Amino acid sequence: AVLLALFSTLTVEVTDRELRFRFGIGLFRRSVPLNDIASWAETRNSWLYGWGLRLTYRGWLYNVSGVHAVEITLRTGKKFRLGTDEPQELSRALTSATGRQ
Repeated sequence: AVLLALFSTLTVEVTDRELRFRFGIGLFRRSVPLNDIASWAETRNSWLYGWGLRLTYRGWLYNVSGVHAVEITLRTGKKFRLGTDEPQELSRALTSATGRQ
């Protein structure tokens, strides 16, 4: 029951200053200033990656279902992926907030 509460949902928000995301009730959360994001791309995860918080060869993966994701590349070169059922919407929100593609 505890794991379900912690990892049942992944909420992603794009504000005018940062990208925020959190699992479930918010115990695991992160925010990234938009200025720190170099680029992003819609992608697909292998079903082998599974769900939850995982370290993959492509960087950290935050995922609760499905295989669709958006890969974020930071200016430092580090990458992570946010699993989402709506990768186009997340890409559009990042484009709108940053003014970049």
